[in-house]
Amino acid sequence: MEEVDKEVEEKKEIKIDKQPNNQGMDEANKKALEVLQTKGEQEFIKHVFTDQSTGKKLSYAEMRMIYG
Repeated sequence: MEEVDKEVEEKKEIKIDKQPNNQGMDEANKKALEVLQTKGEQEFIKHVFTDQSTGKKLSYAEMRMIYG
């Protein structure tokens, strides 16, 4: 049973493609992708839910207005 649990945990890992794939993105999305690729998932979430000019926390709707 323990082997199965370990296997399931390994499959949950998120694979982040580090290849440049930002053609056609606006600057906000390019920066968010860079944060994801260099600092990881948790920092990415913090980044996209924070207004980059004021530091104010964003609602989900506000975040979607910026990042699509």
